[in-house]
Amino acid sequence: MGIDLSLGEWLLACALGGLVGLDAVSWPQAMWSRPIVAGTLGGVLFGAPAEGCLVGACLELVLSRHAPFGGARHAETGPAALTAGAACGLAQSGSAIDVPAAVACGWAIGWLGTRSVTVLRRVTARLATGPGGGWGSAATLARRHRLAMLLDGVRAGLLVASLLVPSALLVRFLSTHPAAGPGALGASALVAIGLAGMGGVAARALGARRRHWPAFAAGGILGAVLAAVLA
Repeated sequence: MGIDLSLGEWLLACALGGLVGLDAVSWPQAMWSRPIVAGTLGGVLFGAPAEGCLVGACLELVLSRHAPFGGARHAETGPAALTAGAACGLAQSGSAIDVPAAVACGWAIGWLGTRSVTVLRRVTARLATGPGGGWGSAATLARRHRLAMLLDGVRAGLLVASLLVPSALLVRFLSTHPAAGPGALGASALVAIGLAGMGGVAARALGARRRHWPAFAAGGILGAVLAAVLA
């Protein structure tokens, strides 16, 4: 049970993961770190743009409840969605389990990424307040700023580098070893539970803003129609 991944493809995915990780906070904030974009990019790398887009769309609901600013801890969405979309493309089993398994991987990677961001922010604070940091020259501060951005990109790239292959293998394993036996959940039940959970997360994010509920209901109806048409 292996995957077809060349060194060049792995390096390209790592480099793209670094760029996607940079976009969230450091540079250029062009929105390509959004899960639906990053997931599609990951799928495109391995010939599965539709599956990658679907994985990213699901992760938009799962991971994007909190805005990435302020004191709230939030999942890092970009590298997680890129890795999940790429893992779904690498699995290439054609099973209905591919997308839910990839979404689960993306969810876990998003929260692991949060831990790495926390560590990096502490390093960045030391860079800014180190010898000559707070009161140094403008050139010194600019160099340290560029170094902090480089470290952020390297961190995101390493996250993808270390978790892309395990994620793809896990998706392949779950897709080729479906649950069986009495009482086991089938693929349809698993997908239904996942969609219900994502709908719950999205509904909770809307909160008491009742004016948004009609749009949420319309999106649910259109999504159901689209799923029926594609099926």
